Amino acid sequence: MHCSDCSEQISLYLDGLLDQEQVTRLQAHLAHCEACRAEWEAVHWLSSILEAEPAAAPAPDFAARVNLRLQRREARRRRVRGGIGVLLGSVGLWGAAAVAVALLFVVLWQPSLRIVWLDVGRPLAGKAFSILAVLGRALYSVVHELFQRPSWLLLSGNAILALGLIALWTRIVLRPRALMLQVNAKT
Repeated sequence: MHCSDCSEQISLYLDGLLDQEQVTRLQAHLAHCEACRAEWEAVHWLSSILEAEPAAAPAPDFAARVNLRLQRREARRRRVRGGIGVLLGSVGLWGAAAVAVALLFVVLWQPSLRIVWLDVGRPLAGKAFSILAVLGRALYSVVHELFQRPSWLLLSGNAILALGLIALWTRIVLRPRALMLQVNAKT
């Protein structure tokens, strides 16, 4: 037995995990090796002292106190995070409101801008919204009709979509293989 194996064997011997042959080899090594015998005596002495002392046990409510502290700490963190979120949200909201008020003030303060807004901008915005509403209703009608009754247009669109997805999938799957073949061919 080598001295490097002896430390592990000493620990296993104290735990009662060695068979009789290993114990015999360890005792033979300890009889001839002064350094390992000194280690054995130190470890054996320490083990006997530790066995003589009663095991220290935590207070009965230790786990409950630790859990309560952890819960309080987590609650405090949530409050801080929530406060920061509210603060940042309100700062952003107040900033947007300040910008809107400043723009409104600039628009209404300047007589030429007010005239442009009242005479041109408002009617133009109204017409744009009415055009968007008509286009939205038309798009809704087209989509509603397409999905109410299957038509050749819907079926062909789905077929084209499926073929496109299959082509994309095969390109993704086969591309690394083609690159591997190119690399292997060059080497």
